Amino acid sequence: MSTIKQVAQRAGVSPSTVSIVLNNRSTPLPISQSTRERVLKAVRELKYNPNIFARSLRTKRSYSIAILAFDIVDPYCAHTIRGVEEVISESEFHTLLCDVQNNEEKMKDYFKLFKGNRVEGIVVMATTLELNRRIIAQLHEEHIPLVVIGKEMPDPIPCVVMGNLEGSFSAAEHLIKLGHQRISFILGPSQYVDSRQREKGGRSALRKYGIPFDGELVAEEDTVGWGPEAGYQSMKKLLKKRKKFTAVVAFDDISAFGAIRAISEKGLKVPDDISVVGFDDLPMSAFSNPPLTTIHYPMREMGRQGASLLLKLLGGQTIKKRKLIAETHLVVRKSSGPAAM
Repeated sequence: MSTIKQVAQRAGVSPSTVSIVLNNRSTPLPISQSTRERVLKAVRELKYNPNIFARSLRTKRSYSIAILAFDIVDPYCAHTIRGVEEVISESEFHTLLCDVQNNEEKMKDYFKLFKGNRVEGIVVMATTLELNRRIIAQLHEEHIPLVVIGKEMPDPIPCVVMGNLEGSFSAAEHLIKLGHQRISFILGPSQYVDSRQREKGGRSALRKYGIPFDGELVAEEDTVGWGPEAGYQSMKKLLKKRKKFTAVVAFDDISAFGAIRAISEKGLKVPDDISVVGFDDLPMSAFSNPPLTTIHYPMREMGRQGASLLLKLLGGQTIKKRKLIAETHLVVRKSSGPAAM
C-alpha cells in the first residue's frame, strides 16, 4: 500500500504539499496547476488511497459528493453516471450514488441523509419537473453546492442541458428531406421537460417546411411507465387510428425499439412502409433490426461537464458560464428511408 511520502517523492514535492493538493486547501502562496497535476498523476500511478475516515475526522469534512439519479437502470442515468464518476475519481472526493427510482419518499430520505452526513456537493439528474423543483429549492436553501444535469435552472444554480429542440428539429427535418409529409410523433411522459421540448422541435421543423401539424398523429403514453412497452403501445394506438403516416419520430431509442416491433407485427416493414427515428444513440441502437437512425445525445460527456462544474464550485472558483448546452447530431442508419409512394 502506497504512502503519502511515496507520492511526494514521485511528484518531487513535500508530503505537506501532497496533503494540500488532496485536501484542496488554500495557501498564502498558491500551488501551481502543474504541481497539482504532478501530485494527482503520482496518486494515480501509485494507486494511493488515503484513509477517508481518518481524514474526515481530522478535517471535519466528508469529501462526499452525492449523485442523485432518478433510476440507475435507465440507460440515460447509467451513461451519465459513468461520466460523473470519471471526473470525480480524479479528484479528492468520493461519490455516494442515490437511486431515487422516481419516488418522492426516497428523495426525502436521501435529502435527510445529505444534511446528516454533511455531503459537500450534489449532482442532480433531472426527472419530473414538479419533483425536482421542490427538492432542488430545498437543497439550495441548505447552501449545499449542486449542479443539475438534464434541466435548465434559474441562476445561480449551474446546469448542463441537452439541445432537445435542435435534436428533434434535425430528426423531423431528416424525414422531411426524404419526402415524408405525414410524420407521427411518440412523446414521453407529459411531466418530462424533454418530451415537451422534443415535441416543440419537431413541430418547428414541420412549420419551416409548410407541413401542417396533425394532433391525431401524436401518441403520448404515460400509463405503462416509460420504456419499449410504452413505445410499442403508442405505435399500436397510432396504427389503429387508420390515419396514414409514413414516418415516426420516437421520444427516445428505447421507445423506438417498441415502435418497430409494433410495426412489424402489423405486417409492415421499416423503413419501406414506415421510417423510424429515435433519440439518444444508445450503443445498442447500431445493432437493432434495422439499425436505428437516431439523434446522438452525449450523455457521458454531460456527466463529465456536470462533475467538472461542481468541482469548480467546491474549489471556490467563479463560474462564468452557468448553463452548458450539450450539442446533438443526427446519426443516419437503416431505419429511415424515402417516403413510401
